[in-house]
Amino acid sequence: MGDTMPVPGCRVQYVAPVDVALVVGTGVAGLAVGGVLDPVGQRLADRSRAIELRRQAERRAGGSEVAAAEPAGGADTGRSDQVGGPHAGSLVRRGRSRSRTAAAAVVTGALFAALAVHFGPDVELAPFCVFVATLVIVSVTDLSHRLVPRWLIYGATGAVVPLLVASAAADARWRSLTGAGVAGAAAFAVFFAIWWFVPQGMGYGDVRLAGLIGLCTGYLSLFHAYLAFLAGFVIGLVFGVVLMAAASTGRKTRIPFAPALAAGAVLAIFFGGHLAHSLFGAGG
Repeated sequence: MGDTMPVPGCRVQYVAPVDVALVVGTGVAGLAVGGVLDPVGQRLADRSRAIELRRQAERRAGGSEVAAAEPAGGADTGRSDQVGGPHAGSLVRRGRSRSRTAAAAVVTGALFAALAVHFGPDVELAPFCVFVATLVIVSVTDLSHRLVPRWLIYGATGAVVPLLVASAAADARWRSLTGAGVAGAAAFAVFFAIWWFVPQGMGYGDVRLAGLIGLCTGYLSLFHAYLAFLAGFVIGLVFGVVLMAAASTGRKTRIPFAPALAAGAVLAIFFGGHLAHSLFGAGG
């Protein structure tokens, strides 16, 4: 990994010779990971959707006071629009799909290879590979099912946290862990507030995802986390406008937000340091 830039809380990597073996090996690993995780994500999304549909049916029938009192987000979504046919509202195919799985594998492999170029042979590479693999799969499930399976977020968080601790210990970057904790907690709190007051506009899965994004990008710097969410909201706005125009249903169009948040996080990882360098005028 490159030297630390003198921008408060931000690190920018200097250009270093590319380890071709590392990049190729990491990319191939990404292909395998993406190909495996896509069907897993679909099964988890199907299970979460079934739970949500059952709870909605119970609420409509008035047969469960507990279900009626529980927010709709209890089964990952936080939305009440999940009732419909097996492919209602889907932007990509659900269930088994060779083309979708292949696309997820290629995107994950490309991102893994890009991370290997970006971080080099550094311990940081491991947690961010786990992170971007999760971003790809939750984006797919949100496009196919309009939900983010909780167990994908829980599993990723359980893997990322010890890897970030190991990365911080390797280079004595304990301040980075503080930034990760602050950004993760702040992102979760802000998105939770949005979900609490406008539950129909955001799923609880997005709240969990925001916490994970804040955790990982905040490890790089608070500026990275800020940029991730700023870019995510801008991308989400543009995507929403395009989708509403294409669907011709106006504000009734259901917009999956996880892909926009994921795209913002990826942009922050790769360009956050260089943007901070440009904005703050840090010297080399």
